[in-house]
Amino acid sequence: MRKIFNNAFASFLIVTMTMGTAQAGGETASPESSGSNLTYNVGFTTAYWYRGAFQNDSAISFGADYENGSFYLGTWWVDVGASSLHDPSMEIDLYTGYNFDLLGVPSYLGVTGYYYTDEFDQDYEEVNFGMDFGLASFDSVIYGDYKAGNGNASSDYGHFKINVPLTDSLGYSWQTFTGGSIHYASHELDYSMPALGGDLGIVIGHNNDGGAGATQNSDQDTTYATLSIGYSF
Repeated sequence: MRKIFNNAFASFLIVTMTMGTAQAGGETASPESSGSNLTYNVGFTTAYWYRGAFQNDSAISFGADYENGSFYLGTWWVDVGASSLHDPSMEIDLYTGYNFDLLGVPSYLGVTGYYYTDEFDQDYEEVNFGMDFGLASFDSVIYGDYKAGNGNASSDYGHFKINVPLTDSLGYSWQTFTGGSIHYASHELDYSMPALGGDLGIVIGHNNDGGAGATQNSDQDTTYATLSIGYSF
């Protein structure tokens, strides 16, 4: 996935509805479990948006998650374009973390790494932290490191997201992203429901004029919508 540094590409990890344990990129801690569990997931989305910035057109993803008690470990792969019909570029995410109670509030602390094939982008590594208060929760990148290349200096970045469940199926989120000269925010409504034997998701969002994505000018101050379908097994 393209990120926000150098050419103002924004960081992204598609939020699929297929994660059976910890969600991709460490966002939102999974429920604690007394046993171990291994799940797999596949998904499709009509557009590739994350953290308020456009990344790519429709994408197919797949991943695996392992949970043992409060510990989680996973990987998530997504196509981010292709240099040719038979040579797709892939984003490969690796993440791990631990769920715990902090002053009686369910919380998590984890690390995430984003790596790419075909020299699509440089690597990103971050430390994630979040808490769930019931009426609202938050996810954050308390430290992010962009591994710049081609003579460019590395950069630090941060992210903060507040999630508010409105109903069992509908949620609202407000999020910010800060890194280098990039500072922007976005709002999103997300709806989920069982469909076609899997989980169907709809996201409608709007970013401000700092939310530059893969096509920069056309992605700023923009209202966007995505439709996704996911399966876990």
